[in-house]
This record gives sequence, C-alpha cells and structure tokens, in this order.
Amino acid sequence: MTSAAELAQKSSQLFSLPDIYLKLSNMIKDESSTADQMAELIALDAGLSARLLKIANSSFYNFPAQIESITRAITLIGSNELSNLVLATSVASSFPNIDPNLVDMDSFWRHNVDTGLVMRFLGKNAQVRDAERLFVIGLLHNLGKLIVLTGIPEAARHILETAEKSSPWQQEQEVLGFTFAECGAELLKIWQLPETLVDAVRYQHEPQKAQVDPQAAALLHIASRAASWMEQETRNTEEFDYIQLIDPWVWGYTELSLEDMDEAIEFAQIEAWNLLGLISASLH
Repeated sequence: MTSAAELAQKSSQLFSLPDIYLKLSNMIKDESSTADQMAELIALDAGLSARLLKIANSSFYNFPAQIESITRAITLIGSNELSNLVLATSVASSFPNIDPNLVDMDSFWRHNVDTGLVMRFLGKNAQVRDAERLFVIGLLHNLGKLIVLTGIPEAARHILETAEKSSPWQQEQEVLGFTFAECGAELLKIWQLPETLVDAVRYQHEPQKAQVDPQAAALLHIASRAASWMEQETRNTEEFDYIQLIDPWVWGYTELSLEDMDEAIEFAQIEAWNLLGLISASLH
C-alpha cells in the first residue's frame, strides 16, 4: 500500500509552489534585499499586487490609513508576513485542472479560508505571537485531500461516500493507513515550508502529539472542526457534531472557550467572502 510520503512525493511532481513565492522567499533570506526590490518583484504580477493591496486595506488588518503601495505594505506588515500573504493568495494556482467530479474547489477553498480565519482569530485571543501566520496554516491544512483525490481517486471516493459512518479522519486511516492531514504535511515538507506549519498540519487531529508547536496544532484542531460545522450549517445537513469532536484537552491547553470559538466563527462568516474572492482570482 502507498504511504503518505510516497503519495506526496509523486504529487509534488504535479503540484509545486508558485515561482513568485520561491523568488520572494529567497529575497527575504538575502539580508541585502530591500523593500523596494521585493515590491518590484511582486509588481511583475499585477493581479497578485492588486490582491495583496486589497488584503492590506481590508478588515483583515484594520490599518488606520490607506495603503497605496506594496513597499508601504511591506513596511507595515513585514517581509515574512508579506511572504505568507503571497503564499496564501497564490497557492490555489498550484492545483490546476482538478476534476470537478472529484471535488467542488469552491467549497474546498471556502472550508480552508474559514479554517484560516477562525484559527487566526483564536490565535489573537490566545495572544499567540505572529498570529497572522496562523491564517496560512489553516488555508493549507487540507491539501492532503487533493493529493489523495488526484492520486488514488477510487479510495478517496470510498472515504467520502462512507464518511457519515465515522469521523472522516478515522475513515481515512482505515482505508488508506494514513490521514489526509499526514499526506498534506508530507507535501508541505517537500515544499520546504516552516516546520511549525508542517507539524500543525500533521497533528491537527492529535494535537497532543505535536512536536514543534502544539499550540498551533491545537488551534488548527478547533478551527478545522469549526469550519466543518460552518459548512454543515450552509448545506443544512447533519453528519457529525463536529464541535463535540473537539478534544477537551485543547480547551484547557489553549485557555480558550466555546464563546471564543463562536466569536471566531462570526468573524469568519463576515470576512470569508472577501478573501475567497481574492484566492479564487489567482485561478484566472
């Protein structure tokens, strides 16, 4: 049977990080690079520049004054956070030509955006350092689903068709011998993304086992289930009570409450359409 690592390795030949993200990351690592040089790189992609400025001027940041240039955005947001935004707004283009019969990509990205927004909101409540980075973790947490759907579609269909009998991640483990989360983490590892991100994605269903950043894994654990609940509410279906599937351990560990999660869900419901539109724009 194919392992998560083998499937991710094979998929990495189909799915790769956007060139502009890789170039920007290299530029950030070079201490001699300036904000103007980074802005010039981003300016080569007019669509990306427009998306970044829209986010910088949205309630996602709530800056008091209008930001009119990428250079100004870098100054206010910081180069690392800008790199995260480039990744967030261009990663959708890394998965072209996904068969619509396998997955509704609009619903897929909506779930991920909701997860990222809830996670970021909860991180701010928990006073997590650099909480903005949590949005990217939430956005990328479910890429393993696309890997399995494209790599072994028959198994993926079986999991999705029988998911109402047990939790999706239990079905994944039973059918595949690994979860979508493990497979996604392996791809993020191949992409050489930060260990914190890889670790949180890998252990999103068992955050106590996280080795690098248990707090991020715990926040993702809550956020992904909150997003699944939001999806159920939109479709008016009842499969699982995803809120009840949140491990009680995470509430004590993060010192968050159901009330905090409800506030995060309200925030995501307001903000999601804006960001979903910007991410979907990267596909066109």
